[in-house]
Amino acid sequence: MERVRSPIRRKLLFATLLPLTVAILLCWLIGSLLITDRVFRQAQLKVLSDLNSARRVYNDEVNHLGSIVKVAGLGPEMAASLDSGRFAPVEPLLQHLCRDEGLGFLNVIDARGVVRYRVTNPGARGDDLSRDPVVARALGGEPAGATQVYPAERLALENPALPGRAVVEIRPTPRGRTVTGGSEKRGLLLVAAAPVRGADGTVVGVLQAGMMLNGDSRVVDTVTSTVFDREGGGAATVFLGDVRIATNVRDADGNRAFGTLMSREVARVVLEQGERWSDRAFVLSDWFISAYEPLRDPGGTIVGALYVGMPERPLLEMRRSLNLIFAGVLLLVACIGIVISGWISRRLAMPVRALAEAARRMAAGERVEPIRSAGNDEIGLLADEFNQMAFEVTSLKETLEEKVAQRTLELEEKSGQLLAAQKKLAKSERLAGLGLLAAGVAHEINNPLAIIRGNAELLQSAIPPESEEREEVDAIVDETVRIGRIVGNLRTFSRSGLKRISEFSLGELLDEIIDQLGHQVPLERYQLSRCYWGRDVTMEGDADQLRQVFTNLILNGLQAMPEGGELLLDVEQGSEDGQVGVIIQDQGCGITPEQMEKLFTPFFTTKERGTGLGLAVSYGIVQDHGGEIRVESSAGAGAKFVVLLPLRQPGSREGDDAERAGG
Repeated sequence: MERVRSPIRRKLLFATLLPLTVAILLCWLIGSLLITDRVFRQAQLKVLSDLNSARRVYNDEVNHLGSIVKVAGLGPEMAASLDSGRFAPVEPLLQHLCRDEGLGFLNVIDARGVVRYRVTNPGARGDDLSRDPVVARALGGEPAGATQVYPAERLALENPALPGRAVVEIRPTPRGRTVTGGSEKRGLLLVAAAPVRGADGTVVGVLQAGMMLNGDSRVVDTVTSTVFDREGGGAATVFLGDVRIATNVRDADGNRAFGTLMSREVARVVLEQGERWSDRAFVLSDWFISAYEPLRDPGGTIVGALYVGMPERPLLEMRRSLNLIFAGVLLLVACIGIVISGWISRRLAMPVRALAEAARRMAAGERVEPIRSAGNDEIGLLADEFNQMAFEVTSLKETLEEKVAQRTLELEEKSGQLLAAQKKLAKSERLAGLGLLAAGVAHEINNPLAIIRGNAELLQSAIPPESEEREEVDAIVDETVRIGRIVGNLRTFSRSGLKRISEFSLGELLDEIIDQLGHQVPLERYQLSRCYWGRDVTMEGDADQLRQVFTNLILNGLQAMPEGGELLLDVEQGSEDGQVGVIIQDQGCGITPEQMEKLFTPFFTTKERGTGLGLAVSYGIVQDHGGEIRVESSAGAGAKFVVLLPLRQPGSREGDDAERAGG
């Protein structure tokens, strides 16, 4: 039964569209969240700034009221009226102030705090206001202003018309406290007082004025026109307790929502805890981006709140519009991606089908015409190689016997070479296998690594150093350099059997290594004891490979002493066995027994950024020279590495004689 196959075109289309779809959905989701967060964050910051501006407007109203009484009390007529008890000369001025400034009351008080004359209620006088904190401060010689709550009795005393104006019917409000009717009869007033001084500068009395906010929207309208840029852009409210007594928030009929209540959640924070509220809040019948601030009387008691806010609905509509635009752009990109991926998959599938048909015909013994491929990519390369293979197969069929005999002879020759190679590789089977693996890995990694590093460096040069993305690109370049070092070590590990034998001075080699390390590693905190001076040894071997061995061991010894210490280097020559020993001893942290078992295992390392190939490569080089590495160490007592090498390499003398004979 023939197996059902899925077309490569469908697979390519799916492989292209799946990540594209996921990327588009993620971009849309992240973009939507970022847009929403940014829009609402900016709106909340604006409303909080508007609340500060509203507070300044509110304080300006108090200061303006204070300026009125201060200017009115500067004239000598006011002090003279207090002395004489006759207020007829100043009565026109005071009545004019009450009428033009819209004052709720205006009182003249003597130096003892007793009311001598009420402009709005001339028949009521003689009561003592010396304990009123605003009046008391003015009696002390300083102008004062504050927000105060007057009960209905006090309002009637100050102005018989105020109690009726102060009454605000409480209306049930969604999310507000539960009410069953009733009204707010108290009055919230802006009160200011200024001292009246006599000719000698002493305080002879106080001029006190008040403006009731109940039902008076002048303050909130001033806040709205000052804070918000356009009509209907926001609202402001003054609360007495949790009741709106001055507001430009509109109800369903378009009227000012006097008597409606603050939401319970906001009242708990602002009126009970005395803290600011800066968040979305339910105002009357809709959600607003809101900010509330408690209002306090001179004694610090919370008597109400000041509110500014803007409707949330326009922000939601703007967010919806932005999301639709963003989704439309992403959908357009997705459509373009679908068209392009379909076109590419079709172009890739056609030559693959042609190759499959040609392979079927070749298997059936039919003659195969060359496949034409217009592409210069891997598919085109595959078609060219297939054409070449088809040509070679056709030629092979014509001379099959000759080729079989020729391949048989070559096979016998290769078999003999293989047997010889097997005997040679038997000496170091494990390291040879790892060498083959290392060579393969290094070969496969090197080309894509070079491309990655080149592109990363181009990207690094294109991004300014102060950019936030520069750190990530720098990390990519650093890691590719690190991978390059690993690949280099893999190559060295795989080429450990290739030696260039020469005669060299072991002491000079060690001196060169130390001098070179001095340019790479700061050696100021280390004491290098070169005990081999005066006992130089000349030996045979691959100087470059042995340089790598000693460099690795010296560098490991220095790195084992991060705080500094003594590194001992010595050379001992054996008189009987023809060997020389190079000693490298540090005062570092030492090597534990568990680490000792894996010390020369490839890719084992205790360093944070080590590759684990240094000692493995060194071990292979030393073994290839017919030597060995011995280690003596314990945890916390430093480590001593002894590299034993033969002074002469096998076959080197004969090679020299042959070279001289050839010369």
